[in-house]
Formats: sequence, structure tokens, C-alpha cells
Amino acid sequence: RIGMAGKRLPALGFVAAFLVAFNVFRNADHSGLPHTQAGRVDPLTATTASLVAHVESAAESGAVDAPRVPANAAAAVTSGRPVSFIAEDDAVVVRRANAGAGSTAKPPRPIPRGDEKSRDEENDPHPFNPQTHAEFGGDVVKWGQTFLVDTPRACHDACVAHINDKPLGCNVWVYCPHPDGCGNDQPHKACWLKRQSRPENPTGPRDKLNRWTSGSMAAPEDVSGERGKHKRFHVVVTTNANIYQAWQVRVMYYWYKEMKKRQDPIHGQMGGFTRVLHDDADALIDEIPTCVVNRLENEMGFVVLSRPNAFVQFFEKCPEIEEDYILMAEPDHLYLRPLDNLMNGRTPAAFPFFYIDPKKYPKLVRRFAGEHLSDFEIEQMAPVGSSPVFIHKDDLRRVAPVWRDVTFKIKTDPEADKEWGWVLEMYGYTIAATMVGLKHDLRPQLQAQPPWDKSVGDFFILHFTYGNDYDEHGTFTPGKIGAWRFDKRTWMSGIPPKNLPMPPSGCDNELVKRLVEMVNEASAALPNWEDPLGRTKAVG
Repeated sequence: RIGMAGKRLPALGFVAAFLVAFNVFRNADHSGLPHTQAGRVDPLTATTASLVAHVESAAESGAVDAPRVPANAAAAVTSGRPVSFIAEDDAVVVRRANAGAGSTAKPPRPIPRGDEKSRDEENDPHPFNPQTHAEFGGDVVKWGQTFLVDTPRACHDACVAHINDKPLGCNVWVYCPHPDGCGNDQPHKACWLKRQSRPENPTGPRDKLNRWTSGSMAAPEDVSGERGKHKRFHVVVTTNANIYQAWQVRVMYYWYKEMKKRQDPIHGQMGGFTRVLHDDADALIDEIPTCVVNRLENEMGFVVLSRPNAFVQFFEKCPEIEEDYILMAEPDHLYLRPLDNLMNGRTPAAFPFFYIDPKKYPKLVRRFAGEHLSDFEIEQMAPVGSSPVFIHKDDLRRVAPVWRDVTFKIKTDPEADKEWGWVLEMYGYTIAATMVGLKHDLRPQLQAQPPWDKSVGDFFILHFTYGNDYDEHGTFTPGKIGAWRFDKRTWMSGIPPKNLPMPPSGCDNELVKRLVEMVNEASAALPNWEDPLGRTKAVG
């Protein structure tokens, strides 16, 4: 989920404001970030690197809730859409590679009418399958703001013409069909040519309000998973015992139960639920099914280091689950509908994150995963973290100790710790999966992340990790605290009050509204909402 169309000064100003306010680049040295690479322009790197030199972090050492960049943040920056990098428990250095010039596109071929297909199309290895309201990401092969073609088909054909380019060949395209342009000075007929590592399941924002049309050179992958009770899964979420995670996991468990009640009584796949508490037992063990395991004695100032160790102990200390499959989860996940297991066969299925990009760190990846890995094998590594992930329990049992050990090695390696920072545990997971031969299928529809995603659509999970700010008229104000806001970090040491106000009437984000409704419903229904652990008060 990489950058879309070109950078914009308002977006750059916002990024600057955000970096100062939230210290995203804490302890990161960006002086060596390349602004060009293999002849490819990298506007996002140039932007952030030029700003970081003037940003002095004030974050306290050992902070446990540093931001994680949203999945479509780079897409937002390079398309000129507002960006906020406020996120769950991990910080990240944003580094995307984008491309410059390319050759002239081939002339467009005629588009068949209706469902008719020509013989050439039936045998075409790169079929024309445009998706409206979709804005695929990727490393840029040809800059689209100044590359204008008449039709989506012409944009597709241009991608075909560049499919074997070096160092980057085109395998996805993004086209602006709207006569008034696609926002932020992106003109009508703009054609962006890009490359993704998994074009059979391209990633990028999809929303009914999105003006872009996109396509891929690969036949689409089945992302629906298999139906039937043989694919029932058990939700496993890891937490510690602080109040911040306590209120989140209570809301999560409330909506897990609600959606389980609504699933098909015969074919539904939602099974049991376990909170793996890597801490001392707390008052929630009587409310939420909980298995208490040991917290690491030395987390080295990185609380997430206990997460892979908690999964190792899940198999050593917790009762055996009856389901064959597990959904690895986090406490800020709310279920929008009864969940389907999205796995095909035994292959794990996971949500992709744009900032997990192993191909940008081949030296580090080989240091931990093995020097034998080719560039292609590294490019094919899953851009995922450890959540949300559907996985067979025997595969998780196999990968968990490797994940724990690799994550520890990354944390104690000065170069890797510096490069990957608060997402090092996520890199630890995808490296460990590669080491044990565990490929992951990508499922972008698994998780929505407001405010960047706006419509409920086909999403299963609402990940409420980012700040949501709007002015009194309901206009989104990224990087600026709004007259109305919902940010979970407001309640790091207390509990959200009941009956939180809805966003102003002008807010057009369906997911933000649904988020507030879901928290309000849970807080009204759950007993002892204001003091679940017997030691705090509600805060406004």
C-alpha cells in the first residue's frame, strides 16, 4: 500500500506538523536516506528527510505507545490527500521508492462492449480488468501527473509496454477517469504505472468516494477463503494489565460476542476467544477468557517484545483449543460483521502493511533470515506483521519460537534496531515466517483503518488506532486537533466516558461514526464500565 499520485505542499506542511507533534522519527537518523535510487525519484523520502533534520524529539525514553504509520499513509501523501501517522503501539520510519521517466505507451486497443471478449482477450496473459473506486499503491514506474492517456485501457496498455522495464517493471496501473480530476491537482486522464510484489492481490485504498480506477497485470486471486465449520478459528489477543489496554479489550470482546451471535448457526466460523495476559492476573479474568503467562523480565524498553514470547507460552501453558485455526489479534480491533476465515487451504492470510517492505533492507533481511535468499525471494516476503493474521495453530506453534528469537536478535542488533524501530517485532514475524517456509496470502479487506478508510464496505475489522479530528462543521483536520476528536490515546490512564458525542453532521466518514457508535454501545452494556480494574475513574 504505497504512494499514489504526486506530492503536494499542503500535505508536506501537514507531515512537518505531525512529525513535530508526535515525534514519529524518534531516535532515527535520516541523513543517509537516498532521495534518488536507480534513477527513481523518491518524493516521500525527500520530504520527510528534509524535515526530520529540524525536528527534535521530546518523547520520553521507553514510551510504550509510539505511533504506527497507517497502511495507506504513503498513498495519502503522494496523492495529496491529508496524512496522519498516529497509530498503535509502534513507530515507523516512512521510506518509499517511486519512479520517474518511462517510455511512450502503446496506442490503446478497442474496448469490447458488454460481456463480449475478443479472441485476443481470452488468450491475453495480462487481461484488462479495471476496478473502479480503487487506488492501487506500488513503487512508481512512470509518474502519472504528467503522463496523460485517453482511457483506462490505454493506461493498462502502457503498463504492458513497461512490464519488463529494469529495475522496475509495471504490474499495476492507476487512472483518473473523472472530468474534474481526482483531487489535489491530479488531472483527468492521469495514468500512474506502478509495481507491487503481489499483483494478483493488489493493495491500496478502495472506497465508494474514491475517483480513481485501477488494474493489475495478474489474474485476481480468490480472497474469500473457504466456508465450512472445518475452518472455525479461535481469536487470540495479547495484552498486559494496564488500564489503557483493559478498556480496549473489553470493547473488543463485547463485539466479538455480538458478531458470534449473529453468524450463521450452522456454517459460522467464529469459535472461541482467549486473552493471553503477559502480566499479573487482573480483574478481567472473570469477564474475558484469559490465560496468564509470564512477562519478559527485561523488555529493553520495548513492551512489544513480550508479544511473541506470549504466543510461545500460549502453547506451553494455556489449555489446548479445539479449533484448528487461530486469528492473531490486538485489543483495538472491533468486529464489523461475523468474521469469515479468509484462508485458502493451509496458507495463512494476513492484512498487509505498506511500511513492512523487506526488499528495501536486503542486507538486514539476509542477516537474520539467511544469506541464501535471492532478491526475488526477499521481494516475495509477506509485507505483514503478526496481526491480524489467520493461521493454522500448528503453523503458529512452529513459527512462534523463531519469531521470538529473531525479534530478540533484531532488538539487540544496533543497525536493525535503528532501521526498524517500533516495527521490529513485525519484521521479526515476517522474517521468521520466511525462515520456516510459511508463505502468507494478503487480505486487504480484513481490516479498515479510519479515518483513512471511510466506508464500511467489505471490511471485517475496524482498527481504531489512528486519531480522528474534525472541525465544528465536520471537515477532516489531519495534523491538527479538531473541535471534535476521537483518539484512543486520550484515555491512556483512564476510561472513555459513556455516551461519547458523535462527530459533527458534516463528517462524511462512515467508519468514524460507526466507531463511536460501537464504543458507546459497549460502554452502555458492560458492567462497571468506569472502573473495570478497581483502580481508576472515567476521564473526559
